[in-house]
Amino acid sequence: MSVKRMGFAVRLFLLVILLTASTAGQAWGATFSDVAPDDWFATAVSELSDAGVINGFSDGSFRPYDTVTRAQLAAMLARVLQPPQSYTEPFADVSSSDWFYGSVAGLYSAGVISGTSSTSFSPNVGIDRQQTATLIMRALGYSLQGQPQDGISLALASEQQAAWLAGFKDRDFVSPVHGRNVANAVRFGIVTGTGDGWFYPILTVTRAQAAGMIHRALYQPLTEAASVPPAVPAEPYPGLHRGSTGPLVTYVEQRLASLKYQVGAVDGVYDEPLKDAVLAFQKVERLSRDGEVGPQVWSRITSAGMPALRLSAGGNRVEVDLSRQVLLLVNGGQIVKILPISSGREGWRTPTGHYRIQRKLPYWRESSLGLLYKPSYFVGGIAIHGAYSVPAYPASHGCVRVPYWATDALYPQLPVGMTVDVYY
Repeated sequence: MSVKRMGFAVRLFLLVILLTASTAGQAWGATFSDVAPDDWFATAVSELSDAGVINGFSDGSFRPYDTVTRAQLAAMLARVLQPPQSYTEPFADVSSSDWFYGSVAGLYSAGVISGTSSTSFSPNVGIDRQQTATLIMRALGYSLQGQPQDGISLALASEQQAAWLAGFKDRDFVSPVHGRNVANAVRFGIVTGTGDGWFYPILTVTRAQAAGMIHRALYQPLTEAASVPPAVPAEPYPGLHRGSTGPLVTYVEQRLASLKYQVGAVDGVYDEPLKDAVLAFQKVERLSRDGEVGPQVWSRITSAGMPALRLSAGGNRVEVDLSRQVLLLVNGGQIVKILPISSGREGWRTPTGHYRIQRKLPYWRESSLGLLYKPSYFVGGIAIHGAYSVPAYPASHGCVRVPYWATDALYPQLPVGMTVDVYY
């Protein structure tokens, strides 16, 4: 080869190197149309994408601000850990045909994941910050078994756990089940708070946040913080009421909806349906009844369950609990809807007993005692009906008032012949 041709070849080779170097760092940018170079999660998304841990969507997006589901997080962790293939998992809502089946089965057998109950995994439900911390710390523990890191131990005494959590105002909202894992995640810089003292363990995690936590835990050397964070006084979350907005409102909506209270749209807006759902929750839990989320509701909402049915009968029916002023709609022996009611006041008490829906009117009826929206009569002139006014106490002339906005959905669920049990 002549010197001239050799010089051209060298220049061409250098040009290729320069072009490769200039585009290699931007490869992820072309992969996900909604991840910008200056996004805080860009490096984590880039490296996890290159490693095959995370995938995008068919439109080329990553959707970093979407809530990560339990199935998605399980798939991410399984791609990192590569646990032995397994076909053992006890969850009725995970089928062998599901795209995440292998991930869930493998991680379950490895002891990394568990269900939301003994038989349910809830794959399409968003996962909150404390649960995510627990799964990632379990994944880290599994990884350290095969690849120990000098000086790294996840053992943590109870007093150390308390110290690592003491920097969060809302540490009392961290479940004891997740406390050690959250504390360790803080200790190793895998999770942080908001910067103003809140951790928000009950809020769901976004896809970007999940990528960041996985990247810090499993793709970077672990380094323990030099000292525990400065302690701050524990505080409840701020009160919520009509007009409030934001992620805490969304949490209340999601949490009450999971307990079958009717909240309307889950949109982060504290509106009339959410006020009524909170009021029903306060009635069931025997709290002060004002339809607002204050200290009493915050102290109960994270651990509350659905109310127990008074009767053991199966099938589809209605229970009207006059003492707690709520209506429970039951399908197949399970509560599917809880609504606040206002029953008959003194002198007009709603009769107790075992009844059936006798007749229905699919419109407003104007009676001598007032307006009834779509009444479903179960004894004489006594009906379950919609009303604009459903106070926290008995105020009707004997009927069972339910909120007007909820009546259109409830009306077809009360067919003629359906059982209605009314009791104190």
